[in-house]
Amino acid sequence: MHTPKRNLQQIRSSSITSTTILAFRKKIFSFYKKNARDLPWRKTTNPYNILVSEVMLQQTQVDRVKEKYILWIKQFPDFETLAKAPLSHVLTVWSGLGYNSRAKRLQDLAKIVVTDLHGVLPDGPEELQKLPGIGPYTSKSILIFAKNRPLATVDTNIRRILMHEFSLPTTYSEKQIEELALLLLPRRRSRDWHNALMDYGSLVLTSKKTGIAPKTKQSTFQGSTRWYRGQILKLLTEKKNVTKKSIYTNYEKELIDPIIKNLISEGLICEKKDRISLPT
Repeated sequence: MHTPKRNLQQIRSSSITSTTILAFRKKIFSFYKKNARDLPWRKTTNPYNILVSEVMLQQTQVDRVKEKYILWIKQFPDFETLAKAPLSHVLTVWSGLGYNSRAKRLQDLAKIVVTDLHGVLPDGPEELQKLPGIGPYTSKSILIFAKNRPLATVDTNIRRILMHEFSLPTTYSEKQIEELALLLLPRRRSRDWHNALMDYGSLVLTSKKTGIAPKTKQSTFQGSTRWYRGQILKLLTEKKNVTKKSIYTNYEKELIDPIIKNLISEGLICEKKDRISLPT
C-alpha cells in the first residue's frame, strides 16, 4: 500500500503504519458487516436523494430524519418537483426538523439546478459549494455517497473515532485530522467506509463513552431564537395566516418582533397589513 510521505510527516503518532491502518480498516468493516444501520438514504445513489439526506442530517439526529426524509422524497421526488412547489408546502413538509431556512435554500438550489444546470448537480466539491446551503463537508458527502468518489470527509463521529483510536492530542487541527482520514481511506470503498465509520461512532464510540466532546456544542434549544422561529413557522403551517397581535398573546412583543422581521427578510414568511403567512 502506498502511503503519502507528506501526510505521515504531519501525523505525529509513530503507531500509524501500514499494518495498523489495515487492522483499523478490518475492525471497522467487520463491525459494519454485522451492525450496519438500515437507513432509507443508503438504498439509493441518486444525487438528489443523497443531497436531501445530507442537508436534513446537518445537526439533526438520524431518528428524527428518517421519517421526514421518506415523506420529503414522496412529496418532492426530484429537483423539478421541488423547484415548482409552493414554498409554503416545502416548509410544511420540512416542519419538525428545525433550521427551516435549510428547506428554503434546498428549494433555491433546486431552482438553480433546473434552470441553469440542466437538472444535474455539479460533479466536483468546489462547484457544489457554489450552490445554496452546500459547504465543504456536504459537497464531499454528496460525491462520496452518490458516486463512491475517493474523498475523505470528517463529521463529529469520524473525528471522535480518529482521535480515540489513534490517541490524537486535542491540539490536532481540522486539517491534520482530514489528512489522516484521507490516509485511512480504502480504495474504491469510500461509500461503505464512511457509512461504517459513522455507524461505529454512533453505536460504539459515543461521546459519552470516549469523553471526547464535539468540536462545537449546540446551545440550549428551548427558549432560543431558533426555538421561537420554529414555533412561529409551525403555527403558520397549521393556519394559513395569523395576526402578529395573536402571537404577542403568547410571547413578548419585544422578543418576537425582531424574529419576525428576520423571517420576512429571509423570505420564510410574508407580511400583509398586520397578518403574517407562509409564502405561496
